Amino acid sequence: MALIYEYGNWVSVNNKIALQQILKGIWQQRLFLDEAIELSEGSDDKHYQPFLQFDNNQIRANNFVGFIQNGDEVIEIYPKVFKLQLPQPSEAEKMLMLRHIFYWFSYCRKWNFPFDQASLDTISVNEFPELIINLIANQFLNCVSKQPLTKYQELEDTMQTPRGAINFKRYINRGISNANFQNIECDYEPFVFDNKVNRVIKYCSRLLLNQTKFSENLRTLQEVVFILDEVEEQAYSIHDIESISLNSFFEDYIKILDSCRLILGQKLYSSNTYDLSQWCLLFPMEYIFEDFLAGFLEVKFSKQWKVEYQKSNEYLSNNPKVFQMQHDIFLTSKDGSNKTIIVDTKYKLRPGNFKSDPKKGIAQSDLYQMLSYAYKRGCTDVILVYPNNSEEINPPDKFELVSGFGGKDKITVTAIEIPFSSLNDFSALESKLIEALGSTLNSILNESKP
Repeated sequence: MALIYEYGNWVSVNNKIALQQILKGIWQQRLFLDEAIELSEGSDDKHYQPFLQFDNNQIRANNFVGFIQNGDEVIEIYPKVFKLQLPQPSEAEKMLMLRHIFYWFSYCRKWNFPFDQASLDTISVNEFPELIINLIANQFLNCVSKQPLTKYQELEDTMQTPRGAINFKRYINRGISNANFQNIECDYEPFVFDNKVNRVIKYCSRLLLNQTKFSENLRTLQEVVFILDEVEEQAYSIHDIESISLNSFFEDYIKILDSCRLILGQKLYSSNTYDLSQWCLLFPMEYIFEDFLAGFLEVKFSKQWKVEYQKSNEYLSNNPKVFQMQHDIFLTSKDGSNKTIIVDTKYKLRPGNFKSDPKKGIAQSDLYQMLSYAYKRGCTDVILVYPNNSEEINPPDKFELVSGFGGKDKITVTAIEIPFSSLNDFSALESKLIEALGSTLNSILNESKP
């Protein structure tokens, strides 16, 4: 098993060609990507994949975190925010990194991760793939054993006694045209335990059974399959899940289907129906950082601010109407002042000495982009948000951009670090984040008041 970081060191792998094929296949499916993600140049090339760099028999991670499993070979990729502090992480430190990842996902909106932080409290597994399998297996078992799902199942059948609705089109084509007048084509929906949801759960359990080597996972998954013994064995794809609709009353089963998406969304299909030996779970960290911050602001600051994610109702050019703007996060104050702030997330680790740099580690292109957005939006305040790269959070840096049209218009860009990770005091991470964001937002709000 290899443990690497985003943009970390090069490491050797055993089967380079097989690994490249897996990643190309995953990328060509692109079932895990949100439509908002911008595709890189050359991404339509059949040999393209954005996950790893290859150099002979060595690999280096790009900006995706998660794991890649090819048979017995497992590559775990962790966020770069831990790279300097944990060059050779212990088992306990690996679990701490996983707790961070689960915490970030708990606030994500676009990246639906069907587990919460509490799910890790009773688990000692610290291999990323086996941990995910353990969480999914226990989720399956808890649900199917405590709340068995009996559901109306759409069926098509040929009968001599009508049941449900007669499908006249099928009856003409199959019955009358072949002189089988007694065979009536019917569509009906019996209330059954052998339904599509349970079949998907059983199929995914079979996939995980063929993959896991952890005895506890094997026992749990075997129990799920035993409970679903009366359910028909059938293979499914992620596209089949999208056609399933459930009442909001079945919230636990809705989360289970999200777990099934994780399994089927990055499964490479082979001649063996139940083969999951080649399996990946990969997430682009730039979008996780952005999604996490938007969700956190929405949950913790919605009383003070209206939070709009990926706001894109304006264009830089009015005539012709082109160059659509898309802000990461757009805030509007609810205190009656209608104060607006553009928030842009930058998943970049600024150098340790950035405070001595007049530019404070900010790319000029980022400032150009925010300036154009702010002027077009009529917004005088922009916040650039960076993750911390040490336990000590640096104070904000401000830049004043004054218009050349008489100097009447001024835009203030505030660059802040947020406590995105903490190896010394993870339990206090949330309270520190609330304090850091609240302090910056209140400061901007107070400065705008006469």
